[in-house]
Amino acid sequence: MTSKSLLYLLRKRWYVTFAVVLLGFVGLSAIRAQEPVYWTQAEVSFVAPNSDPAYWIPGGDNAVLVPFAALVERRVNDGSDSVDLVLARGTLYGAGVKQGYSVTLPNAGGQWAKSFTRPALLVQVVDSSAERVNGVLSTVIDRIQAASETLQSQMNVTSSRIVTVTTPSSPEIIFGGGSQTDRIKGAIIWFALFAGASMASTYAVDRYFARLRTKARVVS
Repeated sequence: MTSKSLLYLLRKRWYVTFAVVLLGFVGLSAIRAQEPVYWTQAEVSFVAPNSDPAYWIPGGDNAVLVPFAALVERRVNDGSDSVDLVLARGTLYGAGVKQGYSVTLPNAGGQWAKSFTRPALLVQVVDSSAERVNGVLSTVIDRIQAASETLQSQMNVTSSRIVTVTTPSSPEIIFGGGSQTDRIKGAIIWFALFAGASMASTYAVDRYFARLRTKARVVS
């Protein structure tokens, strides 16, 4: 098929071309609306005091701090807009979350056989800019530390308190995609696909009507 005959066909079946192009623009709008995604994670560990342990800690095994970490997790998550991450080892970014944070007690087991062995909370943050991710992460870590202090104050612990340690101290903020360059590339690919789909659909519809006309002539 020559370019001249192709243009004639597109004009002849303009309604098919228009419908496909319209769908293409709807998809293109969705691509242009995509915001960049950044994410990070950090672990806040609960460490027993170096001197005499707080009175509810039996012995020196840090594993006994796991229930305390679970209490802090509930305090931080209750009434907040944190995301409930149900996967045992999943990430917010991997789960498709574009904006939000989660605070979870690391599960060393699986989905059906959970095992909590470390006194730590995993904090994950996803947002549209590195600055927002860093800001939310700092806020959530501050809330964890505040909840830890409040719980100990309510237990009348005045000295030899449990402390928190954040690792890494400066978490890496990872770019997950959606930049202006990515949107331009996506738009180009989308345009090429729908241009091909438009021509193929128009040709298929024209062939269909041509077969109908042929059958009609044979019947008559």
